[in-house]
Amino acid sequence: MLSPEAEGGRFQLRDAAVSWRDVDGEIVALDISLGVYFTLNGSGRLLWMALMEAASADHLGELLASTFGIPAEQARSDALEFLDDLVGRELVETVASRPDGPGAASASDQR
Repeated sequence: MLSPEAEGGRFQLRDAAVSWRDVDGEIVALDISLGVYFTLNGSGRLLWMALMEAASADHLGELLASTFGIPAEQARSDALEFLDDLVGRELVETVASRPDGPGAASASDQR
């Protein structure tokens, strides 16, 4: 299970750990280290696509709640369970939050 500290972090897919394609609304992925294929559709596909960019468990829960009309508490629990599975498989990594907040331009962006 994710630690409370990790729950507040942001996660992103590890490009080097998995090869995947979106085929007819379904994610078909290969865990490169284990040589195991798996598929995701519905909510799993939605969360997978969101993890292409850094996302928090809270954001993923909100995404599930708004897309599928489920209670926020259940959606966050489902998102944490999904993240916990991906972390256990080493398919996602934690990424640092920008100190100036999401969407803020850095000095190099302003040149």
